[in-house]
Amino acid sequence: MSDAAVRRAPGRIVRVLAVWYRHWRVYSNTFVANATPAVLEPTFLLVAVGLGLGRFIHQEFNGLEYSSFMAAGVLGSTCMYTASFESTYGAFIRLRYQKAYEGMLATPLTRADIFAGELLWCGSKGLLFSTIVCLVLALFGKVHTPWAVLVPAIGFFTSLLFGGLGFCVTSCVQNINHFQFYFTIGLTPLILFSGLMFPVQDLPYGLEYVAYALPMFHVIETFRLVVSGPAHSSVPWAWACPFVVLGLAGAFGTLGVRRMVGRLKA
Repeated sequence: MSDAAVRRAPGRIVRVLAVWYRHWRVYSNTFVANATPAVLEPTFLLVAVGLGLGRFIHQEFNGLEYSSFMAAGVLGSTCMYTASFESTYGAFIRLRYQKAYEGMLATPLTRADIFAGELLWCGSKGLLFSTIVCLVLALFGKVHTPWAVLVPAIGFFTSLLFGGLGFCVTSCVQNINHFQFYFTIGLTPLILFSGLMFPVQDLPYGLEYVAYALPMFHVIETFRLVVSGPAHSSVPWAWACPFVVLGLAGAFGTLGVRRMVGRLKA
């Protein structure tokens, strides 16, 4: 690209938003089909396990009935899977099969612009679906504080975290079927052992400290702070969890973009 063309190129923010807008145009064509699983799956989890199994669990968890205890984890899992599918399967298909990124590079977009826009799109989907799921939880009476208005922001940064982590995985994968290892070995334990279905303090001795090191634990505790209130947190230092989520979102988001930029250069 000539120096004159570079000078005529739109600013960085405009370029990143152009990538975001491209994804929105594509996604909006099949919005209902794409959004339905992201909303219904956590809803079914809440109804089947939280409300169904919860009827037979008469003890309280962190001072909450079982279904209310699960509400924060349902929000966290929504954001995690939404961002993870977009930054793994979605990004890989655009990279390997659709050659969409090659077409974007024929424009003033840089490689960093492309993946910054991708990451912003992941965050936007997390914001949207966490908001919808939070409204569903409110209909079931599982939202107990006005601080739940912060759920979209938490969903956004949670999706940046897992979007960046997904980019790190995608940058190394050569076969689309290998993502099954990431989802089964990487993400599934995060759901099972981060406080979604039971307090991590009920894990065998010592394992709760492993849970504290998992990003999903901090995500769930952050959501629990705003939908249930600080009195129902699992640990006295839960106030620090939002800052951990912000830090991890920045770290993994930056690393993921850099890794994908390197992958596109290869």
